[in-house]
Amino acid sequence: MKNTTKRFLCGFAIFSFLFTQAQNCWLTTKGKNIVNASTQKNVILRAVGLGSWDLQEGYMLHPGNCKGCAPGPQWTMKKIYYDQGVSEEKVAAFYQKWRDNFITKKDIDYIASLGFNSIRFPMHYDVFLTKTQRKVRNSIILDTIQNYEHYQDSLKTWLNHNKLFTKANLEGFKMIDNLVKWCKANHMYIILDLHAAPGGQGTDKNIADTFQKNGLWKHQIFQDVTDKLWDEISKKYNNEPTIALYDILNEPNNVPGGGKTIHPLLQRLINTIRKNDSKHMIMIEGNGWGNNYNNLEPFTFKNNKGLVYNAHRYWIDPMDDEILDKNPNQINRLVNLIAFRDKYNVPVWVGETGENNNEWLSQNIQKLERNNIGWCHWTYKRFDTKENAALMHITGTFPSEGKEVMNEVLEHIKFKNCVPNLNTIKAVTKDIPKGDTTGCNN
Repeated sequence: MKNTTKRFLCGFAIFSFLFTQAQNCWLTTKGKNIVNASTQKNVILRAVGLGSWDLQEGYMLHPGNCKGCAPGPQWTMKKIYYDQGVSEEKVAAFYQKWRDNFITKKDIDYIASLGFNSIRFPMHYDVFLTKTQRKVRNSIILDTIQNYEHYQDSLKTWLNHNKLFTKANLEGFKMIDNLVKWCKANHMYIILDLHAAPGGQGTDKNIADTFQKNGLWKHQIFQDVTDKLWDEISKKYNNEPTIALYDILNEPNNVPGGGKTIHPLLQRLINTIRKNDSKHMIMIEGNGWGNNYNNLEPFTFKNNKGLVYNAHRYWIDPMDDEILDKNPNQINRLVNLIAFRDKYNVPVWVGETGENNNEWLSQNIQKLERNNIGWCHWTYKRFDTKENAALMHITGTFPSEGKEVMNEVLEHIKFKNCVPNLNTIKAVTKDIPKGDTTGCNN
């Protein structure tokens, strides 16, 4: 009896510790700041984006300006393999192995060792489909016009019969679960980013794996599917404090009607999430690759508690950061970003920045840190023959070289075979406070 009591008390103590730790990890908004919900301590989220893990972006698959050899959307990479006689099953197996090898616990441990306290996970919605459903989507690659319409009809049928995103063992949920486990072990937070939305959220082919420009805005079914996805994600993870933010729609761009067109869908997604989840912060991204907030200001949204506003900063002349854009809702310049934050008393976060020389990267991060603005470096690793603006580069053969190098590529993307970009790492991390990542380490 005594041993039983001791085991019970020990188990209860462990449970109480873990419960208390989890409660102390929640983040929330307080005025224009992101804070720890328990301590009210200010938190600056310093993140790395895991580009190409779930969604391959064509320019990352081949170095330099290689015209005709680097595909744009991910589906054109698959088409290279199909056209070379690789079966659908083998292509699917390749992409499964790609996901298994590209990011592992070793990668997350390494990112944490550099001082980052969070990870932005760019998600492709198709990994939340079943294998059978994904096969229907991939059939568009073989007959774009006919099968595109068939896929939309299939989505309607699956949605009407509650067959979308409802299985617990879907690949997308496995990836999130692994990331939660790895990040929790490193006291890190996660930003879930819907990077490739159903139908495609703009005209940029790289970021959304689109078959048709602005498909999300042209076809109602894609908006319905997007809503269903966030419904299921927010149900499953509503009590997981390791997840800091839901980034509900990455980089809408060249959307006809701009914010007026985008607003109804964002409001719908906010309402859906809030039915399931009152705790997690929700990040808004505007038109123009997440920078323009005409008709998307905080006061235009109902249920707007816990909103965070986003900017993506690439190749901005440092001098321009001091000159107000004539449109106060265009917030990628630092002076506009700060003014927007202060005017609306809402937190802002730079969801992507990078892809520049080291001098620019360094001055950019220094300015953001001085102004209490969190940021996310894009990207963690990508293919190249030399150092680039990612934290690491993948050497050797490139996916665009075709079926003959598929197995080599899968080996080269492993953590042990990637090469740190030491000068880039120094430029990006030298201003991160040492020993104070403000991660979930209470």
